[in-house]
Amino acid sequence: MKAKTLPDFKTAGEEAEFWEKHSMAPYWGQMEPVEFKMTRARKPVSIRFDPIILAKVRALARQKGVPYQTLVQMWVAEKVRESMP
Repeated sequence: MKAKTLPDFKTAGEEAEFWEKHSMAPYWGQMEPVEFKMTRARKPVSIRFDPIILAKVRALARQKGVPYQTLVQMWVAEKVRESMP
């Protein structure tokens, strides 16, 4: 994949919007490694999806360059935040 120049972002929101629509793959060489520790334990859950929906979720995750489970976690977390007063 051909490398692209990473744009300058004015706000975190602008950057988040960019990454929602673009894969990280063409920009990988411009990324800096970051170390972090996970402080919260994760609990595995089992959710049954319609196979067609799951295929679409997996395709969207591939486009975004993230595992499909991560994408689903992000969507659930976003909806929970939106729903909380």
